[in-house]
Amino acid sequence: MNTMKTTQNALLIFLLFSFSMAFAQEPIVIKVTEGTEVLGGKTNNAMTVTIYEATVKEVEKAFKAELKKNKAKVSVKKEIFGDNAAFSSLGDNTVDVYAKVVDKGDKKCDLQVAVDLGGAFMSSKEHKTKYDAFRNYLYGFAVSTTKEAIAGQTKEAEKLQGTMEKDLEKLKSEKEDLEKLIKDCEAKIEQAKKDIETNKENQTKKGKDIEKQKEVVSALQAREKAVK
Repeated sequence: MNTMKTTQNALLIFLLFSFSMAFAQEPIVIKVTEGTEVLGGKTNNAMTVTIYEATVKEVEKAFKAELKKNKAKVSVKKEIFGDNAAFSSLGDNTVDVYAKVVDKGDKKCDLQVAVDLGGAFMSSKEHKTKYDAFRNYLYGFAVSTTKEAIAGQTKEAEKLQGTMEKDLEKLKSEKEDLEKLIKDCEAKIEQAKKDIETNKENQTKKGKDIEKQKEVVSALQAREKAVK
């Protein structure tokens, strides 16, 4: 197994474990709050909701898509602007939506949204019914976006788990191959030991045969010399 790959896997396991422990100890609670933010060219009444585990770009992309679903003409400069958005929960009239996403660190983003109803920005005091409806809309968006972000992490974690399981199967297979190699080697060693004993016996036998042959050679040499 490649050492670098093993180290990377170990690091990912640690990060995923830390991630899961953090979530186990601190459940995510989505809340929409009201306040004032610099949106639409000046300080206006706005709603803020925190979205977890998603980047600023991911939240911006998702919110722009939501505005387009509500028939808004979307543009982005210093902030996201949804022109003439149509929300059924807000009635027949279209609204202009101003939004920006602020990175809060630790995998959290604040989505700040101000809604121009046409001369007045939405507030809980002046437009309670519409405010409650839009607050529910933002809450649902934040929940679904957070869940989608976590689902993406889950998919990556499952992918890593699958890779790790494959690595485990490879290790098991390697172990079986090594055990088989050991058995084969042990059998060969045992056979080699037997072959050594046979070789020793053959050497002894061959040495005796050589001694006998030496006697034959000596006898022939002597007989040759005796010829006159």
